Amino acid sequence: MKLTLTLKFLKQLHQNNDREWFKEHKKEYEAAKEEFAVLVTALLEHFTHKISPAFSSITAKDCIFRLNRDIRFSKDKTPYKTYFSAVLHPDGRKTEKPLFYLHIVPNNNSFLAVGVYQPNKEYIKKIREEIDYNADELKAIFDKKEVKKHFDGFAEMENGVLKTAPRGYPKDHENIELLRLKHFIVEKPITDKELLSDDIAQKLAEIAIAGQPLNDWLNVVWEEVEESITN
Repeated sequence: MKLTLTLKFLKQLHQNNDREWFKEHKKEYEAAKEEFAVLVTALLEHFTHKISPAFSSITAKDCIFRLNRDIRFSKDKTPYKTYFSAVLHPDGRKTEKPLFYLHIVPNNNSFLAVGVYQPNKEYIKKIREEIDYNADELKAIFDKKEVKKHFDGFAEMENGVLKTAPRGYPKDHENIELLRLKHFIVEKPITDKELLSDDIAQKLAEIAIAGQPLNDWLNVVWEEVEESITN
């Protein structure tokens, strides 16, 4: 399985991001989209067997984001994203829970992310409480052999860190760097060469499974949030 058509189409789209060109190259888009969907389907199968049977309840269509951009409030009026992306989670792409995110863009800018992006107010409050109470459990995840093989630590993201300590925590807290995070995401860069290899699905699955301990930790916290809401 290779993303040959996907990368080729995205490179062309980057140079010709307008509706007329897209209309003329609809067949190439459909072929690229189908190729990407095959990869997502393969990953769902891996996750079903290696992570949870719940992944069998969704399809690639439930995971993949539309290519059209929402340009209503944007200065950039180009109509299409120049990347393919998907969220892999049993609840589909709109979930707020810890997830796997696949982002495909040419020129070695692709990546696989694991964790939670922009957790809601109650969720991030509970995550910070857990860090304050027992950060060692979270830190220990990054000492695991398989995790260290693929991830160096939480991803540095634009506007991803509070400028100061969150409310209720001292600025000199021993785990202030963790407490200031707005997102709890790890990322693994994916090269074009890897995307063009026959075993790309296996490689991506290996990376995702290596990051699953982070999702496990975040899921426990999520369950605490749900429990507090229901009670």
